[in-house]
Amino acid sequence: MMKKILLATVVAAGMANGAFGADVADADLAVRNINRAMDLIDACWEKTMKGGDDNLYMADTYNTVSGTAGGPSDIWPLTAAVEAHCSLLEALEMVKEVDAVLYDRTWDYYSGRLAVLIDNLEYYRGTYRLPSYATSKQWSPYAVPRSNTRGGANVSGILNVYDDQMWLSRELIRAWRMTGKDEYLDLATYLADYVIDGWDCWRDSDGNEYGGITWGPGYNSKHACSNAPIIQPLVWLYDIYKDTGEETEYYFRDENNSVRHETRLRSELYLEFARKVYDWQKKHLYSSGVYWDMMGADGKILVSRGYRQHVDCGAPGGNYYSYNTGTMISGGAELFRVTGEERFKTDLSASSKRSLNVFARYVRDMGVYDFKTDATATEGFNTWFNDVLMRSFVDAEPYCDNTSAKNGLKGFQTTLDYAYENHNRGNMLPIRLIDGWGSDIKTKPFHQFAFASEYAMLAVRLLRNLQSGGIAGVEADVDAVADDAVYTLDGIRLGRLADVEPGLSGLYIVGGEKRLFGK
Repeated sequence: MMKKILLATVVAAGMANGAFGADVADADLAVRNINRAMDLIDACWEKTMKGGDDNLYMADTYNTVSGTAGGPSDIWPLTAAVEAHCSLLEALEMVKEVDAVLYDRTWDYYSGRLAVLIDNLEYYRGTYRLPSYATSKQWSPYAVPRSNTRGGANVSGILNVYDDQMWLSRELIRAWRMTGKDEYLDLATYLADYVIDGWDCWRDSDGNEYGGITWGPGYNSKHACSNAPIIQPLVWLYDIYKDTGEETEYYFRDENNSVRHETRLRSELYLEFARKVYDWQKKHLYSSGVYWDMMGADGKILVSRGYRQHVDCGAPGGNYYSYNTGTMISGGAELFRVTGEERFKTDLSASSKRSLNVFARYVRDMGVYDFKTDATATEGFNTWFNDVLMRSFVDAEPYCDNTSAKNGLKGFQTTLDYAYENHNRGNMLPIRLIDGWGSDIKTKPFHQFAFASEYAMLAVRLLRNLQSGGIAGVEADVDAVADDAVYTLDGIRLGRLADVEPGLSGLYIVGGEKRLFGK
C-alpha cells in the first residue's frame, strides 16, 4: 500500500508528470548510488593499493580467487582512482542537503585519500627539455610507467603521452573544486599549458594551421584520445580565469611560419584552444556522430634548428571507441554552455543518439542498453572507455534535444545494479555487467574504479536534477522510499536508521511513517 508523507522535496525541472514521489525515490537512489560507489572504492583500495601513504601504488591486476595483485599500474589506470574519488566527493558535496549524516561521516575520509593519491602521482613525474613546434622548453610532465623515486621518471621520447596529461588536468581541476587546494589548480593549469605546447601550429600553403595534437611528443600520429579530452578542462579553466586578468606567454607560428609570441589572457587562450581542438577533431575524425580513433603518420620525429617539424598524417582510421565520442560530447556540452552556439548542441545530441547504436546493445527483456566491452577483463580498456561515455551523457543531458542521453544513463544504472546485486565478488564487479564473470578470475582496478565513478556520477546527475527546482511542501505518494531512511518533518534526509538512531530525539519520518524517538 502506498505511504503518504508530508515532505519538503526538491522538484526537478522538466519532470514528465510532476510526480513528487519520484523526487523522493530519486533522492533515495542517489544515496544508494553513493554508498555503492564507496563499497567499490573501499574494496579496490584494500585489495589493490599497495605501500604506505608516502609510497603508494596501484596494482595493475587483481586475482579475485587467490587474492594476489600484480605489479604497479601505469599512470593512466591510476588516474581512474583519482577520478573515482573526485566523483564521490562531488556526489557527497551535493548530498549534504539530503543526507547530512552521510556527508559528515565520509567527507574527510575520502578527501584525505584523494590527497594521498595525488601526492603519489609524483612517482610518475620527470623533467626533460622538449623541442616543440614553436618553443624549446624544459617541462615536468607525467610518464607512462612508474619510477622508484619521486620526480625521477623517464619522460623522454614515447615515455610520456599527451592524453595522460589531459586526463590528469581534468581530475586536478575537479580535486581543486572539491578541496580548494590551489596547488591542484596550479598543476592542472601547468599540464594544460604543456598540452597546448603540443599543438601543431605549422601553417600549410594557404596559411592555415595544420592543427591537432600528436599522441605524444615521441609520436607523429594524431589521435582522438590526444585531442578531445582537453576540451572540457580548457573550458573549465576559462571559467576559472575569466575574471582574474591573469596572463601567459603564448608561442606560435605566423602565416610565414616564423615563430612569434604574444602575451595573452589565460581565459581567452584556453577558450580559443577548446574551440580549435574541437573543430580540428570534428573536421578530421568525425564519422556520422562518432569518431575515428586516429590519423596515422611516419614514426620519425623531425627536428630542425631546434624546433619540431610538421609531419603529414594519413586518412582517419582504426576503430570507433566510446571514449573518443564521449570526450567530444562533454566538450560540446561545455562549449555550448559558455558560448550558446547551436552547432555544439546539435553535435552532442547527434553523438549521444549515435552512441547507443554503435557502442551498446539493446537488451529487450530488461528494456535497457548494455554497453559493449572486451572479451576478458585483462584484454582491453572498453570498460573505462564506457565510463567516459557515461559521464558525457551526464554532461549532455541538460542540453540534448533527444532522449538518448537519458536512455544511456538508464542503461548504466540498471546494468550496474544488476551486477552489484547478482555478480558481486567482494564488492568487485565483472566487466560484463549482465552476463557475469564467466571464466574471468582476474579484474583490473582500472575497471573497478570506473564502476565506482559511474555510481557516483549517477548520484550527481540525480541530485543535480532534483536541485534544479525549488522547495515545496507537498503531500506525496511514495512507495519507493527506503524502509530505513530517516527524514525530519520538513523533509531533510538524515540517513539510514542504523547510522543515525543513537542521536535521535523527537518525531521523525522513517520509511514514510512518523516515529517518535527518545521519549
